[in-house]
Amino acid sequence: MTSQVNTEQRILNAARKVFTQKGMAAARMQEVAEEAGINKALLHYYFKDKQHLFEGVFKESAQRQFGCIWDSLKQCDCLFPAIEAFVTAYLDRMIEEPMLPLFIANELNRDAKGLADFVDRGKESRARFLHMVEEARKNGEIIDIDPRELLVNIMALCAHPFIAQPMLKHIHGISDEAFRRMIQKRRKSVPEFIIRSIRA
Repeated sequence: MTSQVNTEQRILNAARKVFTQKGMAAARMQEVAEEAGINKALLHYYFKDKQHLFEGVFKESAQRQFGCIWDSLKQCDCLFPAIEAFVTAYLDRMIEEPMLPLFIANELNRDAKGLADFVDRGKESRARFLHMVEEARKNGEIIDIDPRELLVNIMALCAHPFIAQPMLKHIHGISDEAFRRMIQKRRKSVPEFIIRSIRA
């Protein structure tokens, strides 16, 4: 059983690398098999076709990106600590796998309807966050802002550096280490910026 799990995870890891580099449309099963160090017949034993393999990779990737982020909100009872927790969890997770946001964004643009359910696993935590925004607004702690707009703003400030990473590296000459340092600084600067912008 352990061997089967290890082989399946090795395939998913290899497929994630190939899909991230090439996208769903351009990736080939043979490339995944070669990356995983197995033959194509064994690959098809675990995943009968590219669509099933892609769904397995995308589901796992979406969970890796969003699961820890939504989980970070479960310990928060008021808005400003929730914003800090959200940003920290997002940036910490993405610095471990910086190409993940671009991969997910590209594939959602390709098939938003078919893939949205894989992303939308944090309904309870998201509703909790939106409720905290409403409560803070009613209590006069923040300006009058649509909770959904605030959430979009936070996610945009977190995700954009990762999505724009190729441009930052090749046009602006930012090295991998400089990029990592920038993200570490943003763990503090992004929540501060957001909170200042909405504080009443």
